[in-house]
Amino acid sequence: MFHILGYSVLPLTVFVSGLALWKGAGAERHGAVTLVLSMPAQWALISLFSSAGVERLLVAIYTDIVLSLSIGLSFLFAAMRYQSPWLGVAFMLQGIELGVSAFVLGENANRHVRAYFLALNVISLSTLSVLLCATVQTIGIRRRRGLTKFEKVGDASIARDAFKAVFEIIRPHSARSH
Repeated sequence: MFHILGYSVLPLTVFVSGLALWKGAGAERHGAVTLVLSMPAQWALISLFSSAGVERLLVAIYTDIVLSLSIGLSFLFAAMRYQSPWLGVAFMLQGIELGVSAFVLGENANRHVRAYFLALNVISLSTLSVLLCATVQTIGIRRRRGLTKFEKVGDASIARDAFKAVFEIIRPHSARSH
């Protein structure tokens, strides 16, 4: 059983991402680029872990942990930059996916294979649905009033300042005093 987002729902992912790139505002475009770039990254990680001799089930888990963390951080950045509640929901979905993968990795992974892949499939389809809903909403807004400059390009300083604050908190105390 495979994680269907990268395999059998590829046309749906390409369609939703293409629609978001074509008709979406900045937030939806950012989400679409993130999903599109995650697919070759997924294949590269699978190849890398497989060539390193990692067990097949662990390849899927490790790959999903790396991807859900990186996709989630990308969605978080976009949610803050564009103040997009839709991408905030997508970020939370990736957090749930990361949690599911961590749980399965900590347990006997072979006992939970079917439930694990079912959960990944539901979360992946939910993430696509969120991006589709955000794009449809943007299309409606564009028809009613047009998009503001902020909706088109966002404000990177909001996200940059938030990430700086987080790094300031987690940076070791000795590095702060210098």
